[in-house]
Amino acid sequence: MHIAMTEIRTLPVQTVRKLPLVARRLIEKNKQRRISDKTGGDFRGRLDKTVSYLRWKAACATLSDAIGYIASELERERLYGLYRKIFPKEWELSRASFHRTGYNDCHTEREIEFIELVSERYFPLCSWLDWSDFRFDHIPIEPVNYDFCCDEYEWQHFRPCLQFALQAFLWRDTDIADENWTDMLSSFNVEFEELPQIERATPPFSILNDGRDNPKIQRFLHLIEFIFHDSGNPFIDTTYCQPLDLYEWNYENLEKLKADYSGVKVYFESMDSLDEDIARDARSAFKELITIWNTGLLPTNRRQREAAEKADKERGLLINILDVDENQAETALTF
Repeated sequence: MHIAMTEIRTLPVQTVRKLPLVARRLIEKNKQRRISDKTGGDFRGRLDKTVSYLRWKAACATLSDAIGYIASELERERLYGLYRKIFPKEWELSRASFHRTGYNDCHTEREIEFIELVSERYFPLCSWLDWSDFRFDHIPIEPVNYDFCCDEYEWQHFRPCLQFALQAFLWRDTDIADENWTDMLSSFNVEFEELPQIERATPPFSILNDGRDNPKIQRFLHLIEFIFHDSGNPFIDTTYCQPLDLYEWNYENLEKLKADYSGVKVYFESMDSLDEDIARDARSAFKELITIWNTGLLPTNRRQREAAEKADKERGLLINILDVDENQAETALTF
């Protein structure tokens, strides 16, 4: 009775030397890495499978295909390294496999687990992308803003402060003949004639930046930066119809984007504050926003204006009195 035996051979050195440079680097890197059963399973077994696959790929496919395969494996190893560094406890406890299973042709179960952790604890990754059908060489972030220019929106779709700011400052449809503008004002029980005219194409940013410490000036700037996508924060400034900033998968970029996403909170807090003021007194809130746009300064109420005018008159009266006293003194000396 003959028992069929499978011949086990290692990859000859000459064959390895003929492989592309990136393939040789991966093999050498894998030789030096050992992952215990607790953290990574049978890595040597997976290495043997990789070597077997490379041997078949080198013999039966093009060089370009082989290089593409190795590149994807290097990307996979990069995600594993980030997983171990950023979420070490979760990595140790993970039971997700290092295989692609089910419908997912591009990512292993362990990669998908890491991607989900980033989305839950750092910042949201694009929810509409099909991770099962494509590998993303760069971090695909999920914008929190709207594409006000290219997408078709009606003003009713937005929160109160955006309803006003888009019409007044971005779309600039503030003529009495514009139905959207007058309808929007009417929805807040505000008449066109009750508001000052918008006198500038852009606000005086030099004055505004000097007054940024004032909470009302700051929330106005947050509103303007939000609608013009000019905050410096990629989660606010990015739109789907414009090229994204491409962030490679590395530790520094993940930490930066985590901080950027935390910074989004202050913009929504500013808009919450504006919405509260609009709910209390829409006419006064709209007047304030237009005045800041026109002058870079907060409007003054009647009492403040009267007090300022009174102070100016008193200063003028005092100056006149002093001038009279000086003239009388000089006259007395001439005698």
